[in-house]
Amino acid sequence: MGLLQLGGVFLLLVIFPLVSWYYLRTGLDYRLQAMQELKDFGKIPAFTLANYNDSLITPDRFAEGLIVGYFFSEPHEDLYAGKLVKLHEQFDERDDIFFLAFAPDTTLATRNRMQQFAEANGLVDEEQNFYLQGEPVEVERLAKACQMPFEERGMSLTDNSLLFFADSLMVRGFYDIREEENLKRLVKHITLNIPPKKDKELLFEREVEK
Repeated sequence: MGLLQLGGVFLLLVIFPLVSWYYLRTGLDYRLQAMQELKDFGKIPAFTLANYNDSLITPDRFAEGLIVGYFFSEPHEDLYAGKLVKLHEQFDERDDIFFLAFAPDTTLATRNRMQQFAEANGLVDEEQNFYLQGEPVEVERLAKACQMPFEERGMSLTDNSLLFFADSLMVRGFYDIREEENLKRLVKHITLNIPPKKDKELLFEREVEK
């Protein structure tokens, strides 16, 4: 066997497996580190809130999906809009990722404002974007159940720049929309927790074959 052949065998039996192991290990370490960043903070409690389109929404609708939630705050409205547009564009094709905004106000003026917000930013996807209104006491209850760290971050329900991420209604993390690295971390957490998407065409073909 010549040197060239020996070199080929060495690459095949030693180098390629080592490189594959390295990339596999790197990917596993990355996923493990990302998952360790998530914690169980609090579960989204039962609620019935009006959406801006007058439909009534309960958390059962999102029980098996992922939620990016925000307690709507006027001082950060424009920043939130920009971040939400990017997130929606990235995950628009998913039917198990939902974007919820909670407003502590049930007036018609707030309803109209939420509708204008959705229309102005191209966020009128009624299967994925929800703009919910509730009495201040009820929305405050929701924020407390989600363990929103307003006090330790120097924020409040009406001056809030934190998104929260929930998986199966369990709040797992918080992300400041003023910090780009926080948004990258959110995208990473969403991506790693996306449920496997069923191949509907394959399922249909299997049903036909039966």
